[in-house]
Amino acid sequence: MHLYNAWLPPPVAEETKKEKDSFRRVLNSVKDSYKPDDPDSVYSTLKWVSVLELFIKAKSELNLEDVAELVQIGIELFNISQNKLYAQVRWGNLLVRVLNKYRKKLAFKVQWRPLYDTLIHTHFSRNTGPEGWRLRQRHFQTITSLVRSCRRFFPVVSLLENPWHNSAFEGSGFVRLFLPTNLENQDFYTDAWVKKSLDSWDSIPNSQFWNNQWAAVIARVIKNYNFIKWECFLPTLFSRYLNMFEVPVANGSASYPFSVDVPRYTRFLFSNKTATPAKAIAKSIVYLLKPGSAAQQHFEKLINLLEQYYHPSNGGRWTYSLERFLLNLVITFQKRLQREQQSTDSSRQADMFLGRSERTFFVNVLLKLIDRGQYSKDEHLSETVAATTSILSYVEPTLVLPFLASRFHLALETVSSGACVILGATMLKFDNDPLFKGYLVLSSSDYASFITLTCLFPTFLSSQMTATHQLKTAVMSVAYAGRSLCLTSLSSTGKQEDCGGGDDAYVDLLTISLSNALLGMDANDPPKTMATMQLLGSIFSNIATLDDNTNQLSFLPMIQFSEWLDEFLCRLFSLLQHLEPGSVLNEGLHSSATSGTFLVDDGPFYYCMLEILLGRLSKSLYNQKKLQSLLVTNILPGAVAEVGLLCCACVHSNPEEAVASLVDPILSSVISSLKGTPATGFGGSGIPDAKVSIKAKPTLSPALETAIDYQLKILSVAINYGGPALLSLQESIQRSYRVNGAGAFSWHPAATALEEWISAKDYNSDGPLMGPKWHVPVMMKFSLQMNF
Repeated sequence: MHLYNAWLPPPVAEETKKEKDSFRRVLNSVKDSYKPDDPDSVYSTLKWVSVLELFIKAKSELNLEDVAELVQIGIELFNISQNKLYAQVRWGNLLVRVLNKYRKKLAFKVQWRPLYDTLIHTHFSRNTGPEGWRLRQRHFQTITSLVRSCRRFFPVVSLLENPWHNSAFEGSGFVRLFLPTNLENQDFYTDAWVKKSLDSWDSIPNSQFWNNQWAAVIARVIKNYNFIKWECFLPTLFSRYLNMFEVPVANGSASYPFSVDVPRYTRFLFSNKTATPAKAIAKSIVYLLKPGSAAQQHFEKLINLLEQYYHPSNGGRWTYSLERFLLNLVITFQKRLQREQQSTDSSRQADMFLGRSERTFFVNVLLKLIDRGQYSKDEHLSETVAATTSILSYVEPTLVLPFLASRFHLALETVSSGACVILGATMLKFDNDPLFKGYLVLSSSDYASFITLTCLFPTFLSSQMTATHQLKTAVMSVAYAGRSLCLTSLSSTGKQEDCGGGDDAYVDLLTISLSNALLGMDANDPPKTMATMQLLGSIFSNIATLDDNTNQLSFLPMIQFSEWLDEFLCRLFSLLQHLEPGSVLNEGLHSSATSGTFLVDDGPFYYCMLEILLGRLSKSLYNQKKLQSLLVTNILPGAVAEVGLLCCACVHSNPEEAVASLVDPILSSVISSLKGTPATGFGGSGIPDAKVSIKAKPTLSPALETAIDYQLKILSVAINYGGPALLSLQESIQRSYRVNGAGAFSWHPAATALEEWISAKDYNSDGPLMGPKWHVPVMMKFSLQMNF
């Protein structure tokens, strides 16, 4: 049983075991729907495609025999549905999903020729047919994906040694698409075949399309066949790889002066889905690395040549390809290590696996690129550097974590030094200004002491940062490696290398990170603020419970979380207050409950951090009334979405406590604010006063309307996770329909023609007052009864 289904209620989990039989019955229905003597009957099978997709997406286990039969039936229906593009798209997409999910568990053969004929007939024929361009484009994506998924099941005789076509470019595209690299065809690949392929690759030197196709083919061969003697081909391969990055030399333009043009439709049909071949190059290099191989020296030389182009001041159009290259190197290396550690195939040569020395070499080489690109002006490169640092911190923590800590301390020192210079110059100016004589006078020794003090405590002046770009990247890198830092800090067996602070360097790093995070929330610096939110979420996600009276936080002994939480909440509300617009009356009234500032629009870190932090608080810390008092007593119309998410996180963490201390006071405030409002439709209760002039249209005051609008929007977000705890407020929620009653009543004769906020002075008072009906689900009532 899948882990997800193990969490289901026992009766429901028991029912999932019957899905094997249900899947079998659906297969029989598919076979019964198709009539061999009626080709159009393939359309009658499409009604079962969505049902089969539900089985594939579900987490229940299916019989592999039935899955294999589904694939065979689907391929048969796909092949016989010539000129029926819609049917082929539906069945092709389903087959791709099935093969991608069960490809390592299935064993059968797929013939490549029908797929090839369909591709040629549909997309290389002059007779385009009546289908629209969008359907034909979707069909091409489907069939190429299906070929890639089926390629591992091609039989021995299916090798396309020379996929002939009128164009050599199309031929290279067919080779990349159809060429199988499974175990059954390994006898085909020899040193002579590799040499022939490289010669073909070298025959057209100035074509990016040509390079992409052959780089992808060679990469697959390198990954799957380690018996080929690659040593003699290494100089040619690495020279080609360096050439493909097209980085400038001296004042060169970094592009081919006379590139070979490729037909437009060929580039479209056989694209590599990416603008650069960085993935294929990275795959080739990672799988060329072996104990004692010369590939290490070639790889190091390549990195030494490319290192300068990761520098922040040496960016260009090649930055994207270099960023993808770094990311794919790390991801592919991680996959190879995982594959080797979990390998149970005794036929694989264990001496070809990566050892400790190879891992250390790889990490040390990539740290050169990470060191250069960490402070890149390109946002994608800096984020990629942080992500790759996190992955490598699990591979070799003794190398990566000291590097990470040193860069973090360096960023703080840079920030602190800049702040000291600014503040020191300001103080000297004040000392020489007659207007400030007697108010601020520092002697030379006092001034030197002040500079020393601020250098020792960089958080003291972090609000005056002059190098926020470096700090943002450093904070983000620590956030990505948060779990690795916590694991290393708690490890009693692993020996920590000195990174500037002795054996407790990683503990100090986490402590300093939490301290600086309080000052990192700045409404005027969105990147730094979002990095701070990410850092807090990363650290607290690795802690089970936050409490001052527990031994679980022995690796953070200097942090008193009750004091830290109070300071955090104060700074968070200060941040939210500064996010307010200039005119509350003009902008706050029209703000949407789903719109927000950069805290909401620039990523999920804000809400994720709140949900993690509040969910980790102990009962004593959660019951501190500062959060509830700040939320209840403050109105911030310019930060509706942000405060709403904060309330939502509170309710999600502890529904009973939050409903009583947060939702109930806000709801009561709304109801009390509406008491005494005009009874001409805006209050939704009572009969309009006859003494009120017909021309007079009583309105709410702007301040009251702003407050009610704000509180209702906050409540609409906060109650998302209230659940059964909201039943205690059932009466108050039902009474809140008064706000909706301010509009035109449904029985008003001109309600559809007049404005939305029409005066209800002439409504039919004989009819019953129509208010909203609140539905309480049966399961919620049952849950409440069970709790009692």
